[in-house]
Amino acid sequence: MAGVKVQELGLRFVRVCAEQYWGTCMFPVLFVIGILWSLFCHKKQTARIFLCYAVFLGLTVYNPLFVKYIIPKMNFEDEYYRFFWILPVIPGVAYYAVRIISSGKKKYQRMIAAVIAVAVIMLTGSPMQGIVRNYAMAENLYKVPNDLRAVCSIIHEDSESENPRVVFDIGLNFVARQYDASILLVLNRDAVLYRAGSQVIKMNPEKISYQRQKAIMDVVYYSEDVDMDVFREALIARKTDYLVVPVTNLKHDYIKACGCEAIAQTEERVVYRFDWKEYQ
Repeated sequence: MAGVKVQELGLRFVRVCAEQYWGTCMFPVLFVIGILWSLFCHKKQTARIFLCYAVFLGLTVYNPLFVKYIIPKMNFEDEYYRFFWILPVIPGVAYYAVRIISSGKKKYQRMIAAVIAVAVIMLTGSPMQGIVRNYAMAENLYKVPNDLRAVCSIIHEDSESENPRVVFDIGLNFVARQYDASILLVLNRDAVLYRAGSQVIKMNPEKISYQRQKAIMDVVYYSEDVDMDVFREALIARKTDYLVVPVTNLKHDYIKACGCEAIAQTEERVVYRFDWKEYQ
């Protein structure tokens, strides 16, 4: 987590990470209340699963003493916040809300409990407008852009390989393998984030593998000038089979001159084939 260091915070590191991760959301408090309710009032075996999760995690990855000495040695300081994903707060809150509502003996009691539960969740959660910007409904069942589906279909129809290596533009690079895991990414996540200016990702900018990816990103993502031989060599070294480039990119003539062949165009992107084996 950016700006949160074990060396500076010591035993407060876990608490500060939790505060930044959850923000104003009070679901963890509701989760703890639900555990206490299940222990003293409900006493269902299913509910005790959440207690076991909480106790185990509290003794290990949420233990300030454990974290202070172990996490830095694992070089996992910036990624530590991901441990908060494994605590089943949301499923737990949902479960306890349903159990509390269904515990009412009469219909009107359950209705009142449901209204109260909805109100509490709305008041203690994080409003969508505080998390999601420019929200738009998903274009399809797969929750990915339709253009990605079209591009993947074009590549698989054209490719002789079951696992083609593809340069996706920055708009698709992070979601491409969520839709089609058979496609391999030429540009890895950390390199893309580092080139975009992330202050969290640690990357050696002098490393040859990053320099090659940067040359590709400079052209495909940022329409910058790159020596043609450098760009072509980067494509060859990264074993690039296809490039997916936005129609609005200013380097289409340059990309073609580097040996890439345009094989199809969707509404928003041009798909190029690059036979890197020819240059070996």
